Amino acid sequence: MINYKEIRNNIKKIEGSSGLGQFYCGALFRDSSWYISRNAIPKSAKRQPVKEVEVKESILRVASKEPLSKEKVLNSLKENVEKKGPVESRFGSILKDETSKAVVSSSFSVPQSESEIADQIKSKYSVLEVESLKSINVLIVGESSFEELVPEDSPWKSSHDQSELLGKMIFSMKLDEGEFLRTPLVGKSDSEILENVLNEIIYFKPEIVITLGAVATNILYGKKEKLSKVHGSEFDRQVKFKNGELDFKFFPVFHPDLLQINPSMKRTAWIDLQKIMKLLGKS
Repeated sequence: MINYKEIRNNIKKIEGSSGLGQFYCGALFRDSSWYISRNAIPKSAKRQPVKEVEVKESILRVASKEPLSKEKVLNSLKENVEKKGPVESRFGSILKDETSKAVVSSSFSVPQSESEIADQIKSKYSVLEVESLKSINVLIVGESSFEELVPEDSPWKSSHDQSELLGKMIFSMKLDEGEFLRTPLVGKSDSEILENVLNEIIYFKPEIVITLGAVATNILYGKKEKLSKVHGSEFDRQVKFKNGELDFKFFPVFHPDLLQINPSMKRTAWIDLQKIMKLLGKS
């Protein structure tokens, strides 16, 4: 066992000695983290006073009286990029992107006039009496997807069908027949799908657009986002066409196929549908 008392006594003898003993005192113990010499600190080792650095007034920043919101910060960054070009950050370069403006905007644009859109809709929906659906309040988008439209398959539905989950969801929302329209996503690209959805919105003028699943949601949301973050939320959108504009709201909800796979999410989906019912005055 180590005799610490004996070690301390030996240290005292060395510190109190002279000649070689005093010389080896520093050599033996100066690098030991547990040893503190009782000898005076040499003048050369004393800390020198820190020189004051003059701060130029030009680099001083005045703190904001109110905390900046996330929206203000992003807008400020966007303006800086537009004026000065790319901004370098530890996350990479933030570039000026002309193509992204229309994508992330809450306003969409369609080049056709309302009459031209009506002619397109009537030709595509030849299997439906579209004139009888002009009073629908709810457009339900994204139940299925097609690269090309095949009218013979009749993918649109405006009547109740409680043999399937989506039909039960619609019935539970107290939507009457003719008050809603179930429509697929049609197109070979996101831009083509978006154009077809916007044409349907312009023609039918629904009060609310319900997007089923992440694919349909991202089309109107404007960028890819996890559905778990935006489901059950209300988003305002506007579509402009050649001779007018139209405001509408859209609500993202989980796709019925997902609810079939994971029934535990049905309660969450029902809460989302109740929000839509409240907006429609159906609750």
